[in-house]
Amino acid sequence: MRPLGAQLIAEFVKCSSDVLNDKDALEEILARGIESCGMTLVGINSHAFDPVGVTVVAVIGESHAVIHTYPEARHASIDIFTCSDGPVTRRDLLDYLGDQLSPVTMRVVDLGRGNPLEVKDADWITCFSECGYETRYHIRKLVHSNRSRFQQIDIIENENFGRMLFLDRDLQIADRDASLYNSSLVSPIARENITLDRVAILGGGDGGVLSELLRHEPGSVVLVDIDGDVIEASKTHLRSICGDSFERPNVTVKIEDANDFLKRESGFDAIIYDLTMFPEALTRSERTEFLSGIFSKISKSLKPGGMVTMQCCSEFDGKTKELLCEILSENFADIVFETTFIPSFCERWMFASARVTRHATTDGVSAPAGSKPARSIP
Repeated sequence: MRPLGAQLIAEFVKCSSDVLNDKDALEEILARGIESCGMTLVGINSHAFDPVGVTVVAVIGESHAVIHTYPEARHASIDIFTCSDGPVTRRDLLDYLGDQLSPVTMRVVDLGRGNPLEVKDADWITCFSECGYETRYHIRKLVHSNRSRFQQIDIIENENFGRMLFLDRDLQIADRDASLYNSSLVSPIARENITLDRVAILGGGDGGVLSELLRHEPGSVVLVDIDGDVIEASKTHLRSICGDSFERPNVTVKIEDANDFLKRESGFDAIIYDLTMFPEALTRSERTEFLSGIFSKISKSLKPGGMVTMQCCSEFDGKTKELLCEILSENFADIVFETTFIPSFCERWMFASARVTRHATTDGVSAPAGSKPARSIP
């Protein structure tokens, strides 16, 4: 059987348009695009989801065109299927939608429909980067795969990196170089000889940072992760990374949102931020709002002189570093950025540390003192 048509599947990343949550505007954009590309519009329907998100479906004489938006992440998913032989009209419509929604990055797959059809390459997993490249990892063995309430969890075995944990197809940690990642978060605290009577880890459900921290004999540690499925999968399949850290008597595990935890808990000597810097998939908050809010809470939850460390981003992600410099300087002092080459990430990764210094205010409430400019250490 020869292919009966072709389908463009596209992801529009970081759209600049403000119409992603406007059902009527998206209908008009899609209808105009279909007309301008010489296609035949048969009918159009749409639905606005609560609280955000819109799906617009157009039936066209050639087949269909669909837009689905994620306004909170500035993301749009596009599906254009036509039965015509040439790719011109499909591509023209995709380009038109790109002009209207103005994504920073477009990812496009052109599928031939009929027989054969390659839907998925089961032997590889691909991590997308906003820095202009993607990284593919060979799956020698799929160890674990499930969809939790919050995200897709995959653990694979790779010939070179051993067992690897992916959340929503984004690499978190790998056997071979877990120690590099974990020590980059813990060593700034160890170097400062901070008293570690009470420490919190935000995220870190694989247990690697927890295991590294326990080597320094803290008094008590609380690990806070919103997704208990990640912890259970790690305890079962990633013992080479977490060891027995979750079972230690001085460790408490909280399955909850880190923001809720920080609202009621304070008095920490150190807090390790092992959460994402791109929280759109787990929260309805805009990224700047989320990061500003959580680092303000971290500052208030630390003792005077307490320290925060965090994983940040690729060394090529200047926008995230710039955003963090601004947010951290509002709440902390002695901000230091360091980069570490993580072989499984195939790039140098940025980490940061900062101290909280408070002075008394006129109403008796402590407030953060002014900070020095952030420093970078290669």
